[in-house]
Amino acid sequence: MKNFLRKFAVLLIFLFQITPAFATVKVMPTLIELNANKSRGNYLTTSFSVQADKNETVRFKLYPEYFTITDDGKMDAKPASNDADNLITHARFVPNEFTLKNGIPQIVRVTFTDLKSLPDGESRMVMFIEDVAAKEIMLPNTNKNLNTRLIVKTRLGIPIYVDKGRFIKIGNFDDLKVEKSNKNLVYKMNLSANGNSKVRYHGKAQIIKDNQLIKEFPVNSNTIRANGVFFGSGVIPENLEPGDYVFKVILTYKNEKGENKNLIKETQFHVDNSI
Repeated sequence: MKNFLRKFAVLLIFLFQITPAFATVKVMPTLIELNANKSRGNYLTTSFSVQADKNETVRFKLYPEYFTITDDGKMDAKPASNDADNLITHARFVPNEFTLKNGIPQIVRVTFTDLKSLPDGESRMVMFIEDVAAKEIMLPNTNKNLNTRLIVKTRLGIPIYVDKGRFIKIGNFDDLKVEKSNKNLVYKMNLSANGNSKVRYHGKAQIIKDNQLIKEFPVNSNTIRANGVFFGSGVIPENLEPGDYVFKVILTYKNEKGENKNLIKETQFHVDNSI
């Protein structure tokens, strides 16, 4: 009798594109940020669209979860939470299940009620869009007595934030250093955010030698949770000649007033012949 090995895989995708083996699903926008102070009443309404390939028919269900942001900028979703900044109990959305076909987009409308009961600062949730029916892939196996079936469910998440009352976004660049790791040079940076609302940054890094710019490249954008910290790292993409260098990082974020603020830090490092 053949043995059947069943493997389950849940794909948690925030880039909003499913593997071409199934379909291309687009969600717009991929992030929703709302300011309750601009509401004319005690509620806010927003929407997003979900669209599949014209040759695909797929049914999705929607459900929200609360989440926090980790020290490395990742989303940590939680099905249930009594935290005051949990948006789920304030959310109403229509529809909660739908079928995509013929490439026609589906509009999902989300309303947040009883805004006055939210705490000052940021509240959040993630809206998950998930396959109603799992997809099954038969994988090739060199062992004729062993069949491998991969059960795949696709889940896409749209983070939703609501700022309310007196909210503050202040970013800090606490530390920057360059270290040797194996045969690579890597940079490590420590950031933090003061206030009661997240800080989302983007930026660039520069390599400088003898006051001359040698190389400039983008730094991955990320999110620092409210009143929290962020630890990030990356590889310096350059084969450098031996010598002394300056590594400079320039990050930009928007404060609570929508003003651009810069976080700048630099550090010196040395390259020897062993790099």
